[in-house]
Amino acid sequence: MSVKSDSNKLLVFGVRVVAFSFFPLLWFLSQAILFREITNKIPRPLLIFLAIVVGSTFIFLLYAGMNRIISYAPKNYQEGLYGAMFVGPAIFLLGLFLFYPAIRTIYLSFRDKWGENSVGFDNYTWAFSDKIMQITIRNQIIWLIGVVTLVISIGLIVAYVSDKLKKGEAIFKSIIFLPMAISGVGSSAIFKFIYAYRPPPLTQIGFLNGLRVTGGTDNLGNPCKNNIFENGKKIDYVNDGCTQPIGWLQQRDLTKFSTFENVRPDDTLMSWFSNFPLNTVLLMIIMVWMFTGFAMIVFSAAIKSVPAEITEAGRIDGASEARIFLSVVMPYVKSTIVVVATYLTVSVLKAYDIVFVTTRGDFETNLLAVKMMDEFSKFLHFGRASTVSILIFVSVVPIIVLNVFRNKEENSL
Repeated sequence: MSVKSDSNKLLVFGVRVVAFSFFPLLWFLSQAILFREITNKIPRPLLIFLAIVVGSTFIFLLYAGMNRIISYAPKNYQEGLYGAMFVGPAIFLLGLFLFYPAIRTIYLSFRDKWGENSVGFDNYTWAFSDKIMQITIRNQIIWLIGVVTLVISIGLIVAYVSDKLKKGEAIFKSIIFLPMAISGVGSSAIFKFIYAYRPPPLTQIGFLNGLRVTGGTDNLGNPCKNNIFENGKKIDYVNDGCTQPIGWLQQRDLTKFSTFENVRPDDTLMSWFSNFPLNTVLLMIIMVWMFTGFAMIVFSAAIKSVPAEITEAGRIDGASEARIFLSVVMPYVKSTIVVVATYLTVSVLKAYDIVFVTTRGDFETNLLAVKMMDEFSKFLHFGRASTVSILIFVSVVPIIVLNVFRNKEENSL
């Protein structure tokens, strides 16, 4: 009996090795070699068609082959093997396209430009000593603090207020949620027109500059307008005394505003305010506009789950709506806030399209994701690109650890 049991275990082990290791590896290598040979030899549309047809056929052959191999195992072991048959390819592909690239990226972060020679920690020294990288890290921190805080704050307030509406709640929430239906590229293009700047005396097509140059009078008392013709006469904004347009996305600080034009170097407080990164904050507003609707929907669902008896008891005791919100509603939605904050943090760390579409990272507006792509595709420095990607990954790790401990605490209660 023991010999038969050992024989069955040995057979099952052989089936596992063949079904979940040797056969999938043979399956993958055959596809990789096939498409490597034909990629540059046939037109791209035909290559896509073959990838769909051949790829589907190979997947069918993969599962059919594993199923056939598993059939040779003893019947009392087959159920577990069939379960592993569906999990195995997923783990294999995760390892191939997720874990291996991660390990490879860590390795390349210690290599030179072409990944040929070891440079030790030179790339990490560059990441924290280079002036452009310091500005990029500063911008990333500002985005993390600003976007997460604003989206959660505005989302909570809008969700709480909208739940008090007796009529029109659905319409109001739909309007707030609408930006989520627009892609990051589309939202960036919209705000790029809002922030648009054209040098004088050209007509300002940007919304903010259009408002800025329209209104008031020059030093002679003539009206200032955005190149409008009235009674056959052009009224512009180029005369002395008229408010001039501002390159909002090109504005690294506030020195273009009259309040900060003549700030003395010894005035520490005003100098600090004058260095406010205006263009970076304006780009943050795009992401806040996009994600506030998402936060509102999630918080609204959490707020509706708060027992009405508790809020009514608070009102009977004379508590104001602000006190009910802070002392009753907030504790109930605390876990939801953590979830939303986690999602927003990851979204900010991988933010790419907003900066790329609007400023391309120029004028001190760069973020880590854009910098990583610049080092990889623009400067062709694989070592530094890998280092920046590692910084993004390391920034996400504390958030993941925090959520793991939070889930353990909730499960232990």
